[in-house]
Parts: sequence; structure tokens; C-alpha cells
Amino acid sequence: MKKEEGITILKLGIILIISIMLMTICISTISVSHKIYLLRNYVSQMNTIQEKIIQIRDNYKVWENYNPNETGNFNTYLQSLEFINASGASNLYIDEFNKIINELNKNNTIYWEKSVDSIIANYYYFEPEKIKEVFGIENSKLFVIVNFYTGNIISRDGIEDVKTHRIIYRGCDASNGNKARINSIYNENIQTKIEVVENRGLSQTVKISLLTENEPNALNISEIYYFENDNDEVKKKCSMLTDYRYDETEKSAYFKIKTSGEYKFIIEDTNSVQYKEIKKDFKLCNPPILSENMTGIYYNGDEEKEIENIYDSNWYNYSMNELKMANAKTKDGIYWVWIPRFIFRETDEGTELEFVYDKSNTPTTNIASNTYNLQEAFSENGEITGYWIAKFQSNSEDSVIIKPGLTLAITDKTRATQNSEKYLNDNKLYSSLPTLNKLNAIIILANSYDIEIVNDLVSYAGGSTNELGYMDNVKYSSSNNIYGVYDVITSENELLQESKPNEKGRFRPVLMPK
Repeated sequence: MKKEEGITILKLGIILIISIMLMTICISTISVSHKIYLLRNYVSQMNTIQEKIIQIRDNYKVWENYNPNETGNFNTYLQSLEFINASGASNLYIDEFNKIINELNKNNTIYWEKSVDSIIANYYYFEPEKIKEVFGIENSKLFVIVNFYTGNIISRDGIEDVKTHRIIYRGCDASNGNKARINSIYNENIQTKIEVVENRGLSQTVKISLLTENEPNALNISEIYYFENDNDEVKKKCSMLTDYRYDETEKSAYFKIKTSGEYKFIIEDTNSVQYKEIKKDFKLCNPPILSENMTGIYYNGDEEKEIENIYDSNWYNYSMNELKMANAKTKDGIYWVWIPRFIFRETDEGTELEFVYDKSNTPTTNIASNTYNLQEAFSENGEITGYWIAKFQSNSEDSVIIKPGLTLAITDKTRATQNSEKYLNDNKLYSSLPTLNKLNAIIILANSYDIEIVNDLVSYAGGSTNELGYMDNVKYSSSNNIYGVYDVITSENELLQESKPNEKGRFRPVLMPK
């Protein structure tokens, strides 16, 4: 048989089909890449416009309670800058913009303020030439209108999102303008993972990642928006938090939650796609209640410093790997330690403790609490969220003087009670002798952290004749550092509400919220 030579029609057809498939794939890849480029370029231009809008708004301060009929109102100001009102005759695209606004209103978009944003006259119109002139963007093809009062910005044409095929008409929101909430995208193949990686009791460090179903690696996050409760209409950026950080390797965002409540998060990836909002309930242990004459303090080495605000991360830490009690100082120089409400149980392994939320018995972690008991100090004479106890015992028989490095006074219960009750009586706190339960709460708290308080005969507040000696004598502290309560266990009686009237001993008052 003669050997067949050359390319047969069948082979040629197969080669042609493969070539067409490869060309289709290449064209599709190029098309997607081009769409991604267009999307990023669009977002970049809209961001540039937004930044300029914020500058303009900042330069003209009279935005609240403006009267459009008054000379010098923001409309007059903008007209002086030659901005063209969107409802003016020179706007050739008024019909297109009205269609967008009608569509937003029809969908009852949450972020859309109908009373202001639906009025086309509140907007100013920019065509490509004006965008180049005002915003310095070369070769822009955007047609946008801007509501300078709310900060809203709308693109006439929008652009198609690569993944969701959603048309984006809207760029950003001015940080000081509209109460904005952006409708988000639901993608069942994308999961938002939220986890608490550190629980400091009064704050929790949160880690957020965007995970795909089939890929082990997370998606890059551009921004995370949050709302503190259901009634919160103001969208806030997590990236504006002072403790926010983004780990490029993990593709995860880290930040701290410092106030209890149910938070809602919207995550935006680097393609400006926003995903369906998710909720997480954060319960933190109860923060200290400072009275008007009280200042929170912490220690930087041997230096005593005042906190910047009640969320100062230096002030306290109740995580199990570090017990740093919240300390405060009244104007008379007396030091105080905050004991937050908690539940506990005794096991063969030792004391287990969980801080609870508000006046409930609900722990700040997700453990089952049915085998735990509320420490009785927090339910005496009504439920309380916590209490202050003097850091040291008193140095005076006739009044409440509590300072470190001074000789401890011995008096009887009647006088100690009178001194404590008349010490402080303002609108937030009241003072009294501690009960046995309130003293025991400190010991239970120390036991739960495996801290053993030294039992010595100590005649000086803080265990030293030196005013700063307590900084080194931490063996007498209930937290084994300078933040604890000193001399809770001594060889002499500590006067309590349960003591007999004529019983003598040392005393320290407690301060409790009314």
C-alpha cells in the first residue's frame, strides 16, 4: 500500500478547531484584563475627583443649616468657581442622570438620601473637559455629577464590574458628607472570615479575611466598612482606626473592637467589589466607671502616666496571658483598682474565671456558662458592673488618706465606717467599707491567673517606707505587678462591713456605681 503523505482534511480541521479555541481563550483573557484595567482606571479617577471634592468642601465651611437664597451660600460659592449646575440647560445629559436617580430611588437604596440626593439641582455637572481643567485628569471620558452638600458622586455611564457584571454608577463618599451605606454584593463562592485573635477583656483584636471556596489563599482587601449597630447610618472605615493594620502576606486586616455591641461589616476587595454585609456580636467585660475627680493611670517603667482616653491600650489587659488591672487616681492622690464583674467555678485544676457583659452573667467568650457562678460581690444591694477598691490600706485613723510608703493605721470598725461613708458621695459613685465578698473577689481573680499573694506582716502601704517602693514589692500585689491591689492578705485584720463595731484593724474603702 502506498504511504499517505501530507495533511488530510480531517487533520486540518482539528488544527483549525484548536487554533480557534486558543484564539478565543486569548481574546477572552485579553478582554477580561482590559475590563480589569478599565475598572481600576475608573475607580482611580473617581477617587481623584472625590479627594478634590473633599478639599473644596473643607475650604468652604458653611454647610450646616445653609439657606440657598442667602448671598454667599454654597451654590453661589460653587458658581463662582464656574461649576455648572446639573439642572442647567448646558447639561446635555440631564435625562441620563435622572434615569440613574430614579433607578436608585426605585430600589430604595439605603445609602440614598432621597430628600437631598434626589434633587438634581443640588448637583454640579462635569464633562471630560471640565474634569481635566478642575481635577487634572488627562484623557478622561467621564461624565459625572457631584452633590457638594452630601459628598455624593455619580458617573453617567458607570462601568461593568468584572466579576459581578454590576454597573457601578457611584464612586466614593466624602468622609464628612453623606450618611452613606453602600449596597453590597452577595457571592456564595466568597466567604468572609472573622475571628477574635486576642481577647484583652476590655478590647478584642479582630482578624478579617476574604476566602474563596476553591482557593486556599485569601483575596486582597482594599477596605472594611463597619456600622456599630442597626440604627447606625454612618459608614466608618476600619482603616481609619489607629490600631488598624493590613498584613500583605496573610491578606488579612487586624483591628481592635473596644465597645460591646453587634457590628456589621462590609468588605471591599481591590477590584472595588463589596461583599454582603456580615454581623458579629462582641461582648467585652465592663469598663471602669470614672467619676469626675478620677483619672485613669498606667505605668511606663517607673513613670506614672495619665491615659489619653478611656480606650487607651496602655490602661488595662485582662487576657489570660497577662493581668493588668485598670488603675485610677482621685484628685486627693488616692490610688484605686477596678474589679470588673465576673463568674467563676472551682475545679480539680483550680479556679476558672470568665468576665461577663454589662449586668448579665453572659461571658465575653463563647464558653457554656451554666456551671459557673456569679461572684456575690456584684449582686450585693443590686446588680453592679464592677467596683473600685483602694489600692492600699489607709494611713489615717481619722480620715481616708491612702498613699504608698506611709505607716498603715489601725482603728476600729465604727470609725473606719464613718470615714469611708463620708469620703465620697457624688453623682456616680458612693463609698463604703468593703464586704467579705468584695475582698474575696480579688483573691478569686488572682487565683484564676495562678497568682499567689504573699502573706507577710506589712506595716507600710505597698510594703515599703519609700513612696515608690510598691513598684518593686509586687509580691504583695493581687496581680503580681504594680497594677494590682496591695496587702489583701495580711497578718492583721482588714476591717469589713461584717466586722464587729469595736473590732480593730486596717481599712480601705470601696467605690461603687450608684
